[in-house]
Amino acid sequence: MDKGFLRELVVAFQIIAENYSGEEQKVVRSIADGYYLEEALAADGPVKLAELEALRDARD
Repeated sequence: MDKGFLRELVVAFQIIAENYSGEEQKVVRSIADGYYLEEALAADGPVKLAELEALRDARD
């Protein structure tokens, strides 16, 4: 996929999440995580991938 499109998609979920609160907001924010969109964006950067993995582990 085009990285520009993926970045816009990740940002869009964050913007949409602002319209919700509580559990609904968490669900909308987690959509990009569930599809590993950030990881797809960072696929060519091992440092960024490691950071994302650490963040994901911290959340779980």
